[in-house]
Amino acid sequence: MQINTSLIQAQRDALTPILKPDIRIPFKILCYDSYCEKRLSTIYRVGDLREMCITLHFNLDQIRERLHGVTAIYFIQPIQTSIEKMVDDFNRDLYSEVYINFSSPVENTLLEYMAKELSKISGAVQKIQKVYEHNLDFVALNHNFFNLENQVVNGLFSIIIALKIQPLIIFQKNSKIEQIAKELIEKLKQFEINSDYPLLAIILPDRDIDLNTLIMHSNTYGALLHDTLNIQYNKVKLEDQVYDLSPQYDDLWLQACNLALPYAIDKIDNELNDWNTQYQQVSQQNQEISSALNAIDLVPQMNQQKKMVDSHINLAKQLTQIAKQKSLDKFYQLGQSILQNDTVAINDYPQSEDTQIEQSKEIDKLRLLILMLLNNYNQQEFKKFEQLFSIKNEKYLNILSNFKQRVASNQNNKQQSAYKSLFAAITSKMPNSGKGLLKNVQNFLSQGKKSAIVQMLENLFLNELKIDELQSILTMYDSRVKNISRLEFGLLQTIKGILVCFTDGACYNEYAELSEFAKSIKKVIIYGGNKIYNAEEYLLQFQ
Repeated sequence: MQINTSLIQAQRDALTPILKPDIRIPFKILCYDSYCEKRLSTIYRVGDLREMCITLHFNLDQIRERLHGVTAIYFIQPIQTSIEKMVDDFNRDLYSEVYINFSSPVENTLLEYMAKELSKISGAVQKIQKVYEHNLDFVALNHNFFNLENQVVNGLFSIIIALKIQPLIIFQKNSKIEQIAKELIEKLKQFEINSDYPLLAIILPDRDIDLNTLIMHSNTYGALLHDTLNIQYNKVKLEDQVYDLSPQYDDLWLQACNLALPYAIDKIDNELNDWNTQYQQVSQQNQEISSALNAIDLVPQMNQQKKMVDSHINLAKQLTQIAKQKSLDKFYQLGQSILQNDTVAINDYPQSEDTQIEQSKEIDKLRLLILMLLNNYNQQEFKKFEQLFSIKNEKYLNILSNFKQRVASNQNNKQQSAYKSLFAAITSKMPNSGKGLLKNVQNFLSQGKKSAIVQMLENLFLNELKIDELQSILTMYDSRVKNISRLEFGLLQTIKGILVCFTDGACYNEYAELSEFAKSIKKVIIYGGNKIYNAEEYLLQFQ
């Protein structure tokens, strides 16, 4: 059996029965809390809901009028606050017929609370047609990219159910990840998985093996957009406009997200040229009725395509302006040099005479300084850069101070030796790439060093000689036998795909690299974490 390669399709397959509970219901409304709204927003647009006869949709926090004779579908998280808001709707007698859907199984105490409160309201219980419990604790950002929103165990379990796979769970022994893995394993032991389902390896790495990737500057379109404009559940706000980057509707985003910025801009430019060519062909159609009808049929598709291209032209234009002003290509090059243990000179930093521009770069300067700390950069050179950058922001200074303390204390931390041995086992020293700097946005074309997780996957799935060494460090749970098993290179070759989940933060930068690596090994790689951070969001946790 082939693995389902799309989280979006798996999420749709699970959500559609919720939104279409009974074909006999002609029209209905949808009510959801903020938690479930995120799951819906990356999967459906308003037009999709209308096709399922959902005429209105509301967040539970919105003010709503009474609509008698109408069926309401509730999709909410099983928590006290959401249940209270739903009970209040019953109390206000808003709807005549109700279907209740919980995003995950409900605790008995909450079910009892709901039953008790509804029993106090005349006719409330009679309105309830069905109550469903689902496993939908993940947000599908792309076909192979997810956000668990800190619901790690329930989220991973939901993905396993949605994708219909048999998991091999691989995690580090004696690490903070071990407890999460054990909770997931216990949950899986209570659930019978179809033995015909394909095998998928779920890798739970410790974030401590690689903080660089979350902090370093990237060169890809998606990661740079998230860094500069902050993508929130596939939405980007630019001035008063909100752009939807959901890949099932935006094929250009699907193709360009993980490309280096210059290639992404070329892709956008090519799409615009293709549209102009098609437009000219349609405009030159002769006056025959059949040709005119064909041209009319193409208009909605062409309008949608033009809207998509215009969106990316606007985003790319804003992104390149920010990149040029903040010299992000130079920060990327400097970061890569630090990761490869190359010498970085003060002269390599393009300091602006405009103090306002320099102030806007403070987060970028902080990121570079922290990279130096994490990679044991020469202390004298570090101090030169620290003095040159002269960061003023108090939050950023506190973060830098905290990282200095972390690096210093790690040298005396016993656990750190375990991380070092793990890193040594799963990674290998990479050769330095060329240092030549190109001009303008072309600087983003240089090849970066492989991240720790890519090197880990190479040694797990491509390097048989490493398996014995990894055996002493990693544990594997095999859901087929419901027990801990030995890492076997032959078994790992039979799997249909790999899921990588970081429980302490994921990012677009890492997503891009893993997507590229997936092509080289010809396996599906699905990636995500408890939250999708840009560098500033991640670093603010350390203030």
